[in-house]
Amino acid sequence: MKKTIAPLFFIVMILITACSPAQKTPGVITTPDGVIPEVVSAFDIQELGVGEKGWVALTNFTGQPGNLAGLYLCQGQACAALPDESVPAGETVRISSGSGAGVDNVIAKNAAFGELRSADGEIALTTSENPQQPEQILFYMQWGSTPHELTGLAIDAGLWLEGGYAPTSEKATRLFRVKETGLWLFEE
Repeated sequence: MKKTIAPLFFIVMILITACSPAQKTPGVITTPDGVIPEVVSAFDIQELGVGEKGWVALTNFTGQPGNLAGLYLCQGQACAALPDESVPAGETVRISSGSGAGVDNVIAKNAAFGELRSADGEIALTTSENPQQPEQILFYMQWGSTPHELTGLAIDAGLWLEGGYAPTSEKATRLFRVKETGLWLFEE
């Protein structure tokens, strides 16, 4: 009987240690019971402010709090580390490339991912400040034209279709995804 209990005890201790809530895994949801390993990222981008007051809205689409620590927003090789902030389930926060004035729920200002141009651009949510591998890209979107610096990686990751881009105009102020269709539209 002792031979069966000892290995089982050892396996349980390894699992408890591996799933400790004290561990921080980039963009992964933690729960009181530990990390949910099958979830790659709790966050999605549903909306962008483009032009001078550029910002990216990150939504925690899960039923658990998610932490932004270890994630980056990138336009090509210009990347900004996201703050160590917990985002409640279903909530949206914004990361601003400028002062964030007049924008709701801004948790980071003057982010170094560059200006979000109205006419064309790209944005990626990544696990690296220098994404080189498809698995480092969690979300990708481009607008106005194609390709951009990270387009190939996003295609290889299965997050984007070759030749695809969202419509926009030089007067656009906001790009947003329609929930019912998944299509991206713009507002002037």
